[in-house]
Amino acid sequence: MDPDPAPVPIPRLPSEIWLMILESLPPSFFQKDIRRLALSKRWYSLAFPAFYPRIEFTPRVISRLVHRKSASLDRSRALLRNSLRCVNIVLDGLGRANYGTRSPGNPDVAVFDTPANLARFSLMLLEFRELNEVRFAARWPNPAWRADPLARDYLPLRSLEPYLGLLTHVTALDLDLCGTDVLPDRDSSSSSSGHFCEHVRPLLSRLRTLRLRMRTVCHMALWPLEGQAVTLGELTLGLYLGRVSESNPKLNSSRTCRYWGGGAPTVPMDEMRARMRALVKDMVAPRRAEMVHLASSGEVHVWDASTGVCVRDWSEKPMQLPLCFESEFSRPCFSKHADDWEFDNDVGIGGIFTSYPDEASDDDQPYDTKNGDSSP
Repeated sequence: MDPDPAPVPIPRLPSEIWLMILESLPPSFFQKDIRRLALSKRWYSLAFPAFYPRIEFTPRVISRLVHRKSASLDRSRALLRNSLRCVNIVLDGLGRANYGTRSPGNPDVAVFDTPANLARFSLMLLEFRELNEVRFAARWPNPAWRADPLARDYLPLRSLEPYLGLLTHVTALDLDLCGTDVLPDRDSSSSSSGHFCEHVRPLLSRLRTLRLRMRTVCHMALWPLEGQAVTLGELTLGLYLGRVSESNPKLNSSRTCRYWGGGAPTVPMDEMRARMRALVKDMVAPRRAEMVHLASSGEVHVWDASTGVCVRDWSEKPMQLPLCFESEFSRPCFSKHADDWEFDNDVGIGGIFTSYPDEASDDDQPYDTKNGDSSP
Protein backbone atom coordinates (compact mmCIF):
# COMPACT_ATOMS: atom_id res chain seq x y z
CA MET A 1 0.00 0.00 0.00
CA ASP A 2 1.40 3.37 -1.02
CA PRO A 3 2.09 5.79 1.82
CA ASP A 4 0.03 8.96 2.04
CA PRO A 5 1.39 11.65 -0.26
CA ALA A 6 3.20 14.52 1.38
CA PRO A 7 1.13 17.69 1.66
CA VAL A 8 1.75 20.21 -1.08
CA PRO A 9 3.06 23.49 0.34
CA ILE A 10 1.09 26.66 -0.31
CA PRO A 11 2.63 28.57 -3.24
CA ARG A 12 4.51 31.69 -2.22
CA LEU A 13 2.38 34.19 -4.08
CA PRO A 14 2.08 37.86 -3.16
CA SER A 15 -0.64 38.59 -0.63
CA GLU A 16 -2.53 40.71 -3.16
CA ILE A 17 -2.84 37.74 -5.53
CA TRP A 18 -4.08 35.46 -2.75
CA LEU A 19 -6.69 38.03 -1.70
CA MET A 20 -8.02 38.19 -5.27
CA ILE A 21 -8.29 34.38 -5.33
CA LEU A 22 -9.96 34.20 -1.92
CA GLU A 23 -12.51 36.86 -2.75
CA SER A 24 -13.59 34.87 -5.81
CA LEU A 25 -14.36 31.78 -3.71
CA PRO A 26 -17.98 31.33 -2.59
CA PRO A 27 -18.63 31.43 1.18
CA SER A 28 -19.66 27.77 1.02
CA PHE A 29 -16.04 26.74 0.27
CA PHE A 30 -15.00 27.41 3.87
CA GLN A 31 -18.44 27.04 5.37
CA LYS A 32 -18.59 23.33 4.47
CA ASP A 33 -15.39 22.71 6.42
CA ILE A 34 -14.11 25.60 8.50
CA ARG A 35 -10.85 23.72 9.11
CA ARG A 36 -9.82 24.81 5.62
CA LEU A 37 -8.99 28.14 7.21
CA ALA A 38 -6.34 26.64 9.48
CA LEU A 39 -3.80 25.32 6.97
CA SER A 40 -1.11 27.66 8.25
CA LYS A 41 -0.77 30.93 10.13
CA ARG A 42 -0.14 32.88 6.95
CA TRP A 43 -3.07 31.24 5.17
CA TYR A 44 -5.35 31.96 8.12
CA SER A 45 -4.29 35.62 8.25
CA LEU A 46 -5.22 35.98 4.57
CA ALA A 47 -8.29 33.75 4.33
CA PHE A 48 -10.20 34.59 7.48
CA PRO A 49 -10.59 38.38 6.94
CA ALA A 50 -11.86 37.66 3.42
CA PHE A 51 -14.21 34.94 4.61
CA TYR A 52 -15.85 35.88 7.90
CA PRO A 53 -17.86 38.93 6.70
CA ARG A 54 -19.57 36.65 4.14
CA ILE A 55 -20.53 33.78 6.44
CA GLU A 56 -24.27 33.21 6.18
CA PHE A 57 -25.76 31.61 9.26
CA THR A 58 -28.87 30.00 7.80
CA PRO A 59 -31.38 28.06 9.93
CA ARG A 60 -29.61 24.80 9.03
CA VAL A 61 -26.17 26.10 10.06
CA ILE A 62 -27.55 27.58 13.29
CA SER A 63 -29.29 24.33 14.17
CA ARG A 64 -26.05 22.38 13.73
CA LEU A 65 -24.08 24.81 15.87
CA VAL A 66 -26.51 24.82 18.79
CA HIS A 67 -27.53 21.14 18.81
CA ARG A 68 -24.93 18.82 17.32
CA LYS A 69 -21.97 17.68 19.38
CA SER A 70 -18.78 16.49 17.73
CA ALA A 71 -15.06 17.12 17.96
CA SER A 72 -15.00 18.94 14.61
CA LEU A 73 -17.88 21.23 15.59
CA ASP A 74 -16.20 21.97 18.92
CA ARG A 75 -13.08 23.05 17.04
CA SER A 76 -15.18 25.18 14.71
CA ARG A 77 -16.91 26.87 17.64
CA ALA A 78 -13.58 27.53 19.33
CA LEU A 79 -12.15 29.00 16.13
CA LEU A 80 -15.15 31.29 15.70
CA ARG A 81 -15.29 32.21 19.38
CA ASN A 82 -11.77 33.60 19.35
CA SER A 83 -11.84 35.52 16.09
CA LEU A 84 -15.34 36.11 14.67
CA ARG A 85 -16.19 39.80 14.48
CA CYS A 86 -19.22 39.80 12.18
CA VAL A 87 -22.29 37.52 12.13
CA ASN A 88 -24.60 37.43 9.13
CA ILE A 89 -27.93 35.72 9.95
CA VAL A 90 -30.09 35.06 6.89
CA LEU A 91 -33.69 33.82 6.86
CA ASP A 92 -35.60 33.03 3.67
CA GLY A 93 -39.16 32.71 4.87
CA LEU A 94 -41.37 29.79 5.72
CA GLY A 95 -40.91 26.27 4.48
CA ARG A 96 -43.19 24.50 2.05
CA ALA A 97 -45.24 22.86 4.79
CA ASN A 98 -46.25 26.20 6.32
CA TYR A 99 -46.27 28.54 3.37
CA GLY A 100 -48.45 26.88 0.76
CA THR A 101 -48.03 25.97 -2.87
CA ARG A 102 -47.38 29.42 -4.35
CA SER A 103 -43.71 29.35 -3.32
CA PRO A 104 -41.30 26.47 -2.78
CA GLY A 105 -40.12 28.23 0.38
CA ASN A 106 -37.13 27.16 2.39
CA PRO A 107 -37.20 23.59 3.73
CA ASP A 108 -34.66 24.53 6.40
CA VAL A 109 -37.21 26.68 8.19
CA ALA A 110 -39.88 23.99 7.98
CA VAL A 111 -37.56 21.35 9.46
CA PHE A 112 -35.89 23.30 12.24
CA ASP A 113 -37.48 25.21 15.11
CA THR A 114 -36.05 28.53 13.97
CA PRO A 115 -37.26 30.89 16.76
CA ALA A 116 -35.96 28.57 19.49
CA ASN A 117 -32.67 28.00 17.66
CA LEU A 118 -32.18 31.74 17.14
CA ALA A 119 -32.61 32.28 20.87
CA ARG A 120 -30.04 29.57 21.65
CA PHE A 121 -27.68 30.99 19.04
CA SER A 122 -27.83 34.43 20.65
CA LEU A 123 -26.74 32.87 23.96
CA MET A 124 -23.81 31.25 22.14
CA LEU A 125 -22.83 34.62 20.69
CA LEU A 126 -22.46 36.00 24.21
CA GLU A 127 -19.21 34.02 24.39
CA PHE A 128 -17.89 35.61 21.18
CA ARG A 129 -16.23 38.58 22.85
CA GLU A 130 -14.57 39.74 19.61
CA LEU A 131 -17.97 40.07 17.96
CA ASN A 132 -18.86 43.68 17.20
CA GLU A 133 -21.32 43.54 14.28
CA VAL A 134 -24.51 41.56 13.68
CA ARG A 135 -26.53 41.58 10.47
CA PHE A 136 -30.01 40.11 10.62
CA ALA A 137 -31.61 39.70 7.18
CA ALA A 138 -35.16 38.43 6.67
CA ARG A 139 -35.55 37.98 2.93
CA TRP A 140 -38.66 37.70 0.81
CA PRO A 141 -40.33 34.29 1.17
CA ASN A 142 -40.90 34.10 -2.59
CA PRO A 143 -37.78 35.39 -4.43
CA ALA A 144 -39.36 34.64 -7.82
CA TRP A 145 -42.25 37.03 -7.10
CA ARG A 146 -41.55 39.40 -4.24
CA ALA A 147 -44.88 41.19 -4.65
CA ASP A 148 -46.77 37.97 -3.95
CA PRO A 149 -50.05 39.04 -2.24
CA LEU A 150 -50.31 35.64 -0.52
CA ALA A 151 -46.90 35.93 1.15
CA ARG A 152 -47.21 35.71 4.92
CA ASP A 153 -45.16 37.43 7.60
CA TYR A 154 -42.95 34.86 9.28
CA LEU A 155 -40.57 36.52 11.78
CA PRO A 156 -41.82 36.48 15.41
CA LEU A 157 -40.65 39.13 17.84
CA ARG A 158 -39.17 36.54 20.20
CA SER A 159 -36.64 35.63 17.47
CA LEU A 160 -35.24 39.17 17.41
CA GLU A 161 -35.50 40.26 21.04
CA PRO A 162 -32.30 38.50 22.22
CA TYR A 163 -30.27 40.21 19.50
CA LEU A 164 -31.63 43.61 20.51
CA GLY A 165 -31.13 43.30 24.26
CA LEU A 166 -28.65 40.55 25.19
CA LEU A 167 -25.68 41.25 22.92
CA THR A 168 -24.52 44.37 24.73
CA HIS A 169 -20.92 44.01 23.46
CA VAL A 170 -22.10 44.45 19.85
CA THR A 171 -21.65 48.01 18.58
CA ALA A 172 -23.01 47.70 15.02
CA LEU A 173 -26.36 46.23 14.02
CA ASP A 174 -27.89 45.83 10.57
CA LEU A 175 -31.61 44.96 10.56
CA ASP A 176 -32.64 44.20 6.98
CA LEU A 177 -36.27 43.13 7.45
CA CYS A 178 -37.60 43.98 4.00
CA GLY A 179 -39.10 40.51 3.46
CA THR A 180 -41.48 40.39 6.42
CA ASP A 181 -43.02 42.36 9.24
CA VAL A 182 -42.14 41.42 12.81
CA LEU A 183 -45.02 39.50 14.35
CA PRO A 184 -46.02 40.18 17.98
CA ASP A 185 -45.81 37.32 20.45
CA ARG A 186 -48.94 35.22 20.64
CA ASP A 187 -48.55 34.88 24.39
CA SER A 188 -51.04 37.36 25.78
CA SER A 189 -49.19 37.43 29.10
CA SER A 190 -46.14 39.02 27.46
CA SER A 191 -45.59 42.61 28.57
CA SER A 192 -43.58 43.58 25.47
CA SER A 193 -45.14 45.88 22.91
CA GLY A 194 -46.28 44.46 19.59
CA HIS A 195 -45.07 47.63 17.86
CA PHE A 196 -41.54 46.73 16.74
CA CYS A 197 -40.37 50.35 16.37
CA GLU A 198 -40.61 50.63 20.17
CA HIS A 199 -37.99 47.88 20.45
CA VAL A 200 -35.57 49.80 18.21
CA ARG A 201 -35.50 52.87 20.46
CA PRO A 202 -33.07 51.48 23.13
CA LEU A 203 -30.52 50.77 20.38
CA LEU A 204 -30.02 54.51 19.84
CA SER A 205 -28.38 54.71 23.28
CA ARG A 206 -26.23 51.57 22.99
CA LEU A 207 -24.94 51.13 19.43
CA ARG A 208 -22.40 53.11 17.44
CA THR A 209 -23.71 52.09 14.00
CA LEU A 210 -27.30 51.20 13.08
CA ARG A 211 -28.68 50.28 9.67
CA LEU A 212 -32.43 49.82 9.31
CA ARG A 213 -34.44 48.57 6.35
CA MET A 214 -37.94 47.57 7.37
CA ARG A 215 -41.08 46.92 5.37
CA THR A 216 -43.09 49.01 7.84
CA VAL A 217 -41.55 51.75 9.96
CA CYS A 218 -42.50 54.98 11.69
CA HIS A 219 -40.84 57.87 13.53
CA MET A 220 -41.02 56.05 16.89
CA ALA A 221 -37.95 54.01 15.86
CA LEU A 222 -35.86 57.21 15.97
CA TRP A 223 -36.97 58.48 19.38
CA PRO A 224 -34.32 57.90 22.10
CA LEU A 225 -35.57 56.69 25.45
CA GLU A 226 -36.20 59.48 27.91
CA GLY A 227 -33.18 60.33 30.03
CA GLN A 228 -30.69 58.27 27.96
CA ALA A 229 -27.93 59.86 25.91
CA VAL A 230 -27.60 58.93 22.24
CA THR A 231 -24.42 56.93 21.49
CA LEU A 232 -25.15 56.49 17.80
CA GLY A 233 -22.58 57.91 15.38
CA GLU A 234 -23.82 56.45 12.07
CA LEU A 235 -27.40 55.79 11.01
CA THR A 236 -28.63 54.49 7.66
CA LEU A 237 -32.38 54.22 7.14
CA GLY A 238 -33.46 52.35 4.01
CA LEU A 239 -36.98 53.11 2.81
CA TYR A 240 -36.18 51.52 -0.55
CA LEU A 241 -36.86 47.76 -0.47
CA GLY A 242 -35.36 46.92 -3.85
CA ARG A 243 -37.02 46.12 -7.16
CA VAL A 244 -40.01 44.35 -5.67
CA SER A 245 -42.46 45.28 -8.41
CA GLU A 246 -41.90 46.84 -11.84
CA SER A 247 -45.56 47.77 -12.26
CA ASN A 248 -46.38 49.27 -8.85
CA PRO A 249 -43.51 51.36 -7.40
CA LYS A 250 -45.39 51.76 -4.10
CA LEU A 251 -44.48 48.15 -3.29
CA ASN A 252 -40.79 49.06 -3.53
CA SER A 253 -40.89 51.40 -0.52
CA SER A 254 -41.45 51.03 3.21
CA ARG A 255 -44.89 51.89 4.55
CA THR A 256 -46.10 53.55 7.74
CA CYS A 257 -46.62 51.12 10.61
CA ARG A 258 -50.11 49.69 10.93
CA TYR A 259 -49.83 50.65 14.58
CA TRP A 260 -51.09 54.13 13.67
CA GLY A 261 -54.30 52.79 12.13
CA GLY A 262 -56.34 55.15 10.01
CA GLY A 263 -56.49 54.91 6.24
CA ALA A 264 -54.15 53.29 3.76
CA PRO A 265 -50.51 53.42 4.93
CA THR A 266 -48.21 55.84 3.14
CA VAL A 267 -44.46 56.01 2.63
CA PRO A 268 -43.21 57.80 5.78
CA MET A 269 -40.54 59.91 4.07
CA ASP A 270 -41.49 63.31 5.52
CA GLU A 271 -42.14 61.78 8.91
CA MET A 272 -38.73 60.08 9.04
CA ARG A 273 -36.91 63.10 7.61
CA ALA A 274 -38.20 65.40 10.34
CA ARG A 275 -37.27 62.92 13.06
CA MET A 276 -33.80 62.24 11.59
CA ARG A 277 -33.04 65.96 11.54
CA ALA A 278 -33.80 66.15 15.25
CA LEU A 279 -31.89 62.95 16.07
CA VAL A 280 -28.68 63.85 14.22
CA LYS A 281 -28.19 66.84 16.54
CA ASP A 282 -27.90 64.46 19.51
CA MET A 283 -25.67 61.90 17.79
CA VAL A 284 -21.94 61.60 18.45
CA ALA A 285 -19.17 62.03 15.90
CA PRO A 286 -19.07 61.49 12.97
CA ARG A 287 -22.85 62.29 13.02
CA ARG A 288 -23.76 60.56 9.77
CA ALA A 289 -27.46 60.00 9.19
CA GLU A 290 -28.71 59.05 5.73
CA MET A 291 -32.03 57.98 4.29
CA VAL A 292 -32.16 55.85 1.13
CA HIS A 293 -35.44 56.18 -0.75
CA LEU A 294 -37.07 55.76 -4.15
CA ALA A 295 -37.70 59.10 -5.83
CA SER A 296 -40.74 59.80 -7.97
CA SER A 297 -38.48 59.75 -11.04
CA GLY A 298 -37.64 56.08 -10.45
CA GLU A 299 -34.11 56.85 -9.23
CA VAL A 300 -32.77 55.84 -5.83
CA HIS A 301 -31.74 58.88 -3.80
CA VAL A 302 -29.73 59.25 -0.59
CA TRP A 303 -30.65 62.15 1.68
CA ASP A 304 -28.16 63.45 4.27
CA ALA A 305 -29.83 64.62 7.50
CA SER A 306 -26.87 66.83 8.48
CA THR A 307 -26.71 68.86 5.28
CA GLY A 308 -30.19 68.41 3.78
CA VAL A 309 -28.56 67.37 0.49
CA CYS A 310 -30.23 64.69 -1.63
CA VAL A 311 -28.06 62.89 -4.21
CA ARG A 312 -28.64 60.00 -6.56
CA ASP A 313 -27.25 56.55 -5.76
CA TRP A 314 -25.52 55.68 -9.02
CA SER A 315 -25.01 52.06 -7.97
CA GLU A 316 -28.77 51.48 -8.35
CA LYS A 317 -30.30 51.26 -11.81
CA PRO A 318 -33.32 53.59 -12.14
CA MET A 319 -36.74 52.06 -12.59
CA GLN A 320 -38.89 52.60 -15.65
CA LEU A 321 -42.16 53.54 -13.96
CA PRO A 322 -45.50 52.78 -15.66
CA LEU A 323 -47.35 55.50 -17.56
CA CYS A 324 -49.88 55.96 -14.76
CA PHE A 325 -47.08 57.37 -12.56
CA GLU A 326 -45.69 59.80 -15.15
CA SER A 327 -47.55 62.75 -13.63
CA GLU A 328 -45.48 62.34 -10.47
CA PHE A 329 -42.07 62.41 -12.17
CA SER A 330 -41.55 66.13 -11.52
CA ARG A 331 -42.57 66.03 -7.87
CA PRO A 332 -39.86 66.46 -5.22
CA CYS A 333 -39.02 63.83 -2.65
CA PHE A 334 -40.26 65.75 0.39
CA SER A 335 -43.13 68.00 1.35
CA LYS A 336 -42.60 71.74 1.80
CA HIS A 337 -43.97 71.88 5.35
CA ALA A 338 -42.75 68.52 6.62
CA ASP A 339 -40.53 70.02 9.33
CA ASP A 340 -43.36 72.19 10.67
CA TRP A 341 -45.37 69.19 11.87
CA GLU A 342 -45.19 68.30 15.53
CA PHE A 343 -44.90 64.72 16.72
CA ASP A 344 -47.59 63.42 19.02
CA ASN A 345 -49.63 60.28 19.50
CA ASP A 346 -51.80 61.06 16.49
CA VAL A 347 -49.06 61.68 13.94
CA GLY A 348 -49.39 59.64 10.79
CA ILE A 349 -53.03 58.73 11.28
CA GLY A 350 -55.06 58.98 8.12
CA GLY A 351 -52.02 59.22 5.84
CA ILE A 352 -50.77 62.69 6.84
CA PHE A 353 -47.29 61.95 5.54
CA THR A 354 -46.96 61.14 1.87
CA SER A 355 -44.11 60.04 -0.34
CA TYR A 356 -44.83 62.24 -3.34
CA PRO A 357 -46.06 65.67 -2.12
CA ASP A 358 -47.07 68.53 -4.37
CA GLU A 359 -44.75 71.17 -2.94
CA ALA A 360 -40.98 71.30 -2.68
CA SER A 361 -39.16 71.92 0.58
CA ASP A 362 -37.76 75.39 1.18
CA ASP A 363 -34.96 74.03 3.37
CA ASP A 364 -33.49 71.33 1.15
CA GLN A 365 -31.27 72.11 -1.78
CA PRO A 366 -32.90 71.56 -5.20
CA TYR A 367 -31.96 68.28 -6.83
CA ASP A 368 -29.92 68.57 -10.01
CA THR A 369 -31.04 65.79 -12.34
CA LYS A 370 -28.21 66.45 -14.80
CA ASN A 371 -25.32 66.25 -12.36
CA GLY A 372 -26.98 63.88 -9.90
CA ASP A 373 -26.34 66.24 -7.00
CA SER A 374 -27.81 69.13 -5.07
CA SER A 375 -26.31 72.51 -5.74
CA PRO A 376 -26.32 75.39 -3.27
